[in-house]
Amino acid sequence: MYVIDGYNLQHALARHNVLPGDFGRARARLIELLGHLARRESTNLRIFFDGAPGQLAPGEISYPGVSVLFCGEGIESADHAVREYVENSAHPGKLRVVSSDRAVARACKLSGAKVMSAQDMADRLASLVSEGRAPRGSALEKPTRGAIGRIEREMIDDIGDLRAFEQQVLRELTDNKDLP
Repeated sequence: MYVIDGYNLQHALARHNVLPGDFGRARARLIELLGHLARRESTNLRIFFDGAPGQLAPGEISYPGVSVLFCGEGIESADHAVREYVENSAHPGKLRVVSSDRAVARACKLSGAKVMSAQDMADRLASLVSEGRAPRGSALEKPTRGAIGRIEREMIDDIGDLRAFEQQVLRELTDNKDLP
C-alpha cells in the first residue's frame, strides 16, 4: 500500500507537463493517475492533502483502491497525517511512503516503512503517461470552481514561483543524499 503526501507529489509531477495548469484540475489528474497505478499494481493508495477539498466535481476522487483524505483547517498537516498513519499501522513494513519531506522520510523509515521521494514517484507516473501505459488526459475539461481553499491558496502564495521552488527542493535533496 502506498501512503502519499498529495501536494508534495503534485508539485513534483508538475515539472513533467502531465498536469493541467489549473490547481484543482491538476489535483484531480494526479488522483486519476494514482488510481491507474493502483489498478496496474493491484494495490491500494491513501493520499493525504493539506487543507480542504473545496468543491469537487462528481467522481473526481472516486477511484477503486484510492482513499483520499484532506487534513482540513484546524487539523495537522498532511506530513503529520502521513507519519501518524505509518506509526499507527499494524504492518508498517508493507507500506510505501511517497514524500520528499526529510522529517517524514526519516520517521517513516524508523517505523519500518519503505520511502520513495515524490520526485521518483513523479518520474514513474510521467513515464507511464509518456509510454502510453496511463491515460493521457483527464476527463475534466473545465477548471473546478472553488477547488482551492484558503490553505491551498496560502501554500501557493508561500511557494511563489513553482520553478524556483522546485529548484530549491532539488538542491536540498541533492545536499542531503545521505538520509537514513
